[in-house]
Amino acid sequence: MDPSREALLSLLELQKIDTAIDRIEARLSHLPEQAALDALEARLADLDVQIAERKQALDEVSVRQRRLDNEVDSVGQKIAGESNRLYSGMVKNAKELSDISREIEALKRRKGILEDNDLEVMEERDGIEAEHQALLDERTAVLEEIAQARILRDHASEGLGVQLSAAQAERAVWPPRIESELLGLYDTIRAHKSGIGAAAMVDGVCQGCHMRLPAMEAERVRSASGLTRCDECRRILVVL
Repeated sequence: MDPSREALLSLLELQKIDTAIDRIEARLSHLPEQAALDALEARLADLDVQIAERKQALDEVSVRQRRLDNEVDSVGQKIAGESNRLYSGMVKNAKELSDISREIEALKRRKGILEDNDLEVMEERDGIEAEHQALLDERTAVLEEIAQARILRDHASEGLGVQLSAAQAERAVWPPRIESELLGLYDTIRAHKSGIGAAAMVDGVCQGCHMRLPAMEAERVRSASGLTRCDECRRILVVL
């Protein structure tokens, strides 16, 4: 491969543009506004999990409360029925009357225990409902923050997008000026050398790896025609 100096200088210009494009793309992928948006969306996902958990707990405690309410009502009905028997005058046997009276007292004790349990469950439900509502309120607030964060992210990325489009348009000018074989080598090196495939040699220093070439090697590169590469980093060298 024996590229012309004009092709090598064009390659160096292409490298400058590619470096600028890489920097813009890196900024786009690491926007602080994007990081802030990502954090908010992660918080939203976490809230959704917590809300689902609280909703499940609320459903479970609601089932327990309905069960207790039904038991309280059932026992109350039994008390009413036994009381009617006790005071209806239809039962004359003293022992049977005593048994009914004891049954009523037992049912009342049972009803009192159920009512206490029902109160505890009601208080538990109130606490879960408060937690659930607080999470829903926070979710609403986070959604508003996400909407604003997206506007900020889009605004920040829009400016960089304009820069990127301009750089890409400028880049399109240079490849036609460079031999395809040289361009292919440049692309291969760039892929393995952190995006730098060609570098200038300034005052004997490779601007790709920033290593100073030995004096004799630097002189050889200066006097050489065609393709030369840095002995240290193997990037294409262009003497300036």
